Amino acid sequence: TEYMLALIGYAVGIGNIWRFPYLCHRYGGGSFLIPYIIMLFVMGIPMFCLETCLGQLTSKGAPGAFAAMHPWFRGIGYAAMVVDLICSYYYNSIIMWILRYFFSSFTTGALPWSDCPVNSTCCIDPDNATMHYWYYDALKASNDISATGGIDWYLFGCLVVAWVVCFLCMCKGVESSGKVVYFTATFPYVLLVVLFFRGVTLPGAGDGIIYYITPKWEHLLNPEVWRTAATQIFYSLGIAFGSVVAYSSYNKKNNNCILDGIIVTLINCGTSIFGGFVIFSILGYRAHKTGVKFENLKSGPGLAFVAITDAISEMSVGPLWAILFFFMLFLLGLDSQFGMLESLLTSLKDEFPVLNRARKEFVSGGICLFLFIAAIPMAFQGGLYIVDILDNWSLSYPLLIIAVVEMVAVSWVYGVDRFADEIKQMIGYRPNMYFTICWKFISPALVTLLILSGIVLSIIDGYPSYEKFVGCDNDTLIDQGFAPEATDSWVVPDKMPGGIVAFIILINMASCFMMPLYAIKYIVKGR
Repeated sequence: TEYMLALIGYAVGIGNIWRFPYLCHRYGGGSFLIPYIIMLFVMGIPMFCLETCLGQLTSKGAPGAFAAMHPWFRGIGYAAMVVDLICSYYYNSIIMWILRYFFSSFTTGALPWSDCPVNSTCCIDPDNATMHYWYYDALKASNDISATGGIDWYLFGCLVVAWVVCFLCMCKGVESSGKVVYFTATFPYVLLVVLFFRGVTLPGAGDGIIYYITPKWEHLLNPEVWRTAATQIFYSLGIAFGSVVAYSSYNKKNNNCILDGIIVTLINCGTSIFGGFVIFSILGYRAHKTGVKFENLKSGPGLAFVAITDAISEMSVGPLWAILFFFMLFLLGLDSQFGMLESLLTSLKDEFPVLNRARKEFVSGGICLFLFIAAIPMAFQGGLYIVDILDNWSLSYPLLIIAVVEMVAVSWVYGVDRFADEIKQMIGYRPNMYFTICWKFISPALVTLLILSGIVLSIIDGYPSYEKFVGCDNDTLIDQGFAPEATDSWVVPDKMPGGIVAFIILINMASCFMMPLYAIKYIVKGR
């Protein structure tokens, strides 16, 4: 039970409520659901089950598990460790923002983002109050990606709380995190159901839901829709992070890992779809109230911290709904963070046995302390840009490349028939042709196509840009036709500095190059 809850908690995260709904309305509602579901069955389920089987078969973390296929492939596990390290580094900073809003929701009066400040020279329309609060109060955001600004001590305190809670829940390793998931993996569903029934009773909720489930068929001709749907499956299920392998390594050999993988993936994607109904009912209410079009909503902060908070502030007993909503996001984020850190800890202990002799509290605490110190810049005024860079640019290609090499290692080098026979020895039956064909042909071919299409689209798009915050009283917005009262964002696209582009390339190379480097090391040593 703990294993299933841990996997569900890891797979179901902030992205199910935060990123998935935005992708749906950006790519035409139901027309995004179609490729999303197709990618679930041809990529998500097969690859997730491959990792559950691999972890259970080898009883090792990612490096040791792939080394069991062939010593050359230990680098796949190291690449997954780098991905875990990068994602864990910035993921708790998103939880930091969630805690900022969660603590601010404890008020007996109106929510702090429900009205414009009396001394504001630009926030004169109450419809812009949540946007003003997000940029000027919660983040105190700088207006350039190269401007770090000063530290926000409120955010710093929230960052401390996020890492302390994470450490306390993991200080005993799987023994403690396994118990915590009984609450963190189940209670968000209670809150989600409560928010669902509240959302569908709001004025305009029906319009939002209709937008969500109605396909715009022309979007299906856009290859970017299919690539984005597949990428969302990777992010949502946590494929190629090594976490699924790490969790499965603690299983008994006769555990039905195939059935577990199918159940977890269906629950995860079902949660995304159900969460879409919750979010779009609330967004329908916002559209009904303000007249802001669905197309103007932004992903990430623009959805969870602006659009939804605005709708919540207008509900009766708004502080209660805000507390429930952000507590739900906090629990969802905490579970996913558990999974990534657990994968990192398991892999480190497998590769460096000396750590097994140290107290678990010291090992867990050392990693949490290191990542906390490294994440302190996120609490500065320029922290929003750091999170945005890492979230949008640091993991997409590494995850896809790791996944391709992973499937080639298992299906072509180790042998898919040999792998299937060993699974039969564990669980009593051989995976059917659906899995073996996907593992060997369909999934690696599709992922390779996604990588190539992404590279082509990047070349077509040209030099990368970022969303620069220019403020609610900046004339640039009006000059470009983005009057604050007509849009859901106070940012404009700007050219990304060369140093940041170099940093992005370095981050991507850091994980991908672990695979060939370790293979070369093995060849040179002749081992």
